[in-house]
Amino acid sequence: MHYSCKHLKSVTFILTCEYLQLTLLCVTSLELGAGGGLVGLSVAKGCKINGPLYITDQLEMYDLMQHNIALNGLTDRVKGVLLNWGEPLSQEIVDFRPNVILAADCVYFEPAFPLLHKTLGDLFTLCPEATVYFCFKKRRRADMQFMAKAKKAFHVTEIEDDDRSIFSREKLFLYSFTSKR
Repeated sequence: MHYSCKHLKSVTFILTCEYLQLTLLCVTSLELGAGGGLVGLSVAKGCKINGPLYITDQLEMYDLMQHNIALNGLTDRVKGVLLNWGEPLSQEIVDFRPNVILAADCVYFEPAFPLLHKTLGDLFTLCPEATVYFCFKKRRRADMQFMAKAKKAFHVTEIEDDDRSIFSREKLFLYSFTSKR
């Protein structure tokens, strides 16, 4: 995996990809808050997926996403798309209609929490049968407040596997969100 970004500390992509290997066939996948695309690119390289995978972030990250997609030879399987949380979904995302949404390490900037909640809600309105795989590192109390609000809005299930104790020591958690509709 070639990756030109300094933010490689998070091991959330490993947990996400290992769990999702059995889940990603015949889906349309979208990663929220991709940054440079580490999670999406790892999933595209390490998991069997039959459809395209969109990695999304703000304009500031777009060139880096595109660079990393090309650097890893994934231009035929991964597409970088602009998505600002809290804003209406683009027609491209509406037409894509993702049914698997990946979000890793998106809970770190408290003022963005309501925007992320709105975008998750919009994605569930678009595709009520979608599943969000949400991995985050608990850093402070506000992170758990985000999860409390998520539990009010969505069905939230903690995903446990054989490595759960290792990841929990690092305060890394993986959840699935589904619509309450």
